[in-house]
Amino acid sequence: MASNSLTLRVTDHILEHIRRNRLSSGDTLPSELKTSTALEVSRGVVREAFRALEVAGILVKENGRSPRVGTLNSAFLTHLMVHALSTQQVSSRQILELRAALEVTAAELAAARCTPAEIKRLHEAVEGMRHSANRTSSFVRHDLEFHRVIHGATGNPLIEIVCGAMIESIKESIRAGLEKRRGPEDVLKAAENHAVIVDAIEAGDAARARACMQKHFDETLTIMTAVDAG
Repeated sequence: MASNSLTLRVTDHILEHIRRNRLSSGDTLPSELKTSTALEVSRGVVREAFRALEVAGILVKENGRSPRVGTLNSAFLTHLMVHALSTQQVSSRQILELRAALEVTAAELAAARCTPAEIKRLHEAVEGMRHSANRTSSFVRHDLEFHRVIHGATGNPLIEIVCGAMIESIKESIRAGLEKRRGPEDVLKAAENHAVIVDAIEAGDAARARACMQKHFDETLTIMTAVDAG
């Protein structure tokens, strides 16, 4: 218990050091030795705290170099979502409900901010889905790419990180939903639902993009309910 308390003290110290000095990604942080000396705790405790901060993406450690402030990424949140699902602390439907709320806003933002290159990638993802009606794994891959492009097009890294983490968690549910559809024609209908979203985003129509994404997730939730029921 005392060890956990000391580890927390070290992590709080590093987080406060980053805030107080207004450090940015890539900036140097105090070494394990300096932190150990400053807080009068063992190197082992500091090492444990640094390892936890590294897993969370808050700092980066490389051999022979001082630790640095990390870059935002979805790795830790992805592990958290997978853990929550695998231990049945949350359901796939609950994750999808949260993701839907963010994805609807993402579509709206993308309509205002999407670049021509991103529009091209969205069309390519839809085309990939159309050609994967009989190949579930391929369809899922193009489906995930479609949503990743929209996340990036928002210009909001938090949307990109949080939605990205949930996409990984929901992958098998997407697969289950596809398998619940009545055949290739029904799967193609799902691809066309994505195409409608792209049309709205390409037109810069934020309200229509939002409505189309909401409709897409409403249908997905309906299918997931059917999957869960039987």
